Amino acid sequence: MQPNTTVTALVVLLYLASSVTGIRGNKNGSSAPTPPGVHTTTPTPQRQTNTPKDMAGRSAATREQANVRTGPGTQYPRSTQLAPGTQVRIQSEVNGWYQVQLPTKAYGWIHGSLLNVQSASGSQSGSGRDVVGYYIVNYPGDRSSYNALHAYSNAITTVVPFSYSVDRNGNVSGEHFADARQIAQARGLSNLALVHNIDGGSFSKTEISAMLNSKAARARAISGIRRILETHKYDGVNIDFENVPPADRAALTLFMKELRVELVPRGYRVTMSVPAKHKDNPTAAWVGAFDYYELGKQVDQLMLMTYDEHTSGTAPGPVASLPWVEKVIRYAITQVPRNKILLGLAGYGYDWNTQTNKARSVTYSQAISLAGRHGVKIQWDDRSQTPYFKYTSDGVRREVWFESADSLRVKLKLVQQYNLGGIALWRLGLEDQAYWDLIERELLR
Repeated sequence: MQPNTTVTALVVLLYLASSVTGIRGNKNGSSAPTPPGVHTTTPTPQRQTNTPKDMAGRSAATREQANVRTGPGTQYPRSTQLAPGTQVRIQSEVNGWYQVQLPTKAYGWIHGSLLNVQSASGSQSGSGRDVVGYYIVNYPGDRSSYNALHAYSNAITTVVPFSYSVDRNGNVSGEHFADARQIAQARGLSNLALVHNIDGGSFSKTEISAMLNSKAARARAISGIRRILETHKYDGVNIDFENVPPADRAALTLFMKELRVELVPRGYRVTMSVPAKHKDNPTAAWVGAFDYYELGKQVDQLMLMTYDEHTSGTAPGPVASLPWVEKVIRYAITQVPRNKILLGLAGYGYDWNTQTNKARSVTYSQAISLAGRHGVKIQWDDRSQTPYFKYTSDGVRREVWFESADSLRVKLKLVQQYNLGGIALWRLGLEDQAYWDLIERELLR
């Protein structure tokens, strides 16, 4: 996630005006000729099917105490519980939920995070790659994420609404996006509630530090998260705590451990977004608090936020260059099981004032329109494997770097090369529409 998102409309409008998550404005405009390295084909929207995947002949054992439900999701009632190590027979799989035959010969559904699944030959087997799309409502009437989710749910497996915040006392509050939930339920997608530490328009280190270092506040936060998941029938949670003080490294890991103990036995997924890094420096600002190795033990999935390599305040450059992204992956796989790692992908870009290095965010379509209005050619940077262009406005030299389907393609190859668990797109509604055909063709088939 970008460190620039909040759920209240007023804060969003004020804060997000200059942030990635607050990208607004007219997406329409004069179009540029299709440049090298920029793919602009619009895919035909399709509906997500909910067809079970036949997995008969495979067996599994529960990793820990596991709820068995009557259907593939936490919205279905619990039928029984199984003790750790219980052997079951797999029948089919739907979006990470396994239909199993129990020792009693009855049938039920268990989430894959609670199972060690084996093939008929005894080898470990996953449930396929996950495609996570983050869902945002920046201001009243903002439908950009909704429209993307509605049109391209065939290429999405999990939707994560940016919904809730936690304060220093562990109080969790926010807005439930019923529209996102309705699409997820209708089309068989998993739905995770995101919990962040934004306060007053930015990720608050003081609020999150106070919560993490109080046993009572942690318990209150975990109880509040569980209540939200139960009330709104979420499949799990995505924790997006950012700007955590490095001194709170152990406390952050403890919170995630306590959260897992509370949620996983009840069938909920526990996931976490973490800042990108290619080595461990426990004292470094922004990244030091995140112990990949220990956090990897507590979560079902770890979303690497491999974007904003260059951003407002830095010199112009790629949002996520291929060498940098690969460097982050190569470190992460030494700390976390590959199947738990989701590669974070950007759907946006930045437009820099080269005199001040201040940048404003742009969607893919805004970048294309901007190049067309100024009559400049979009170029392709071979080293970073991303598109960019330069132009002059009001006497100021500006430089735009952004992500496209072509820059996505090379990153999807990394997902395949390193056998990662999937991708997480920040965010729905910013991206090149051709992302979706590419994701479905390259990652899901």
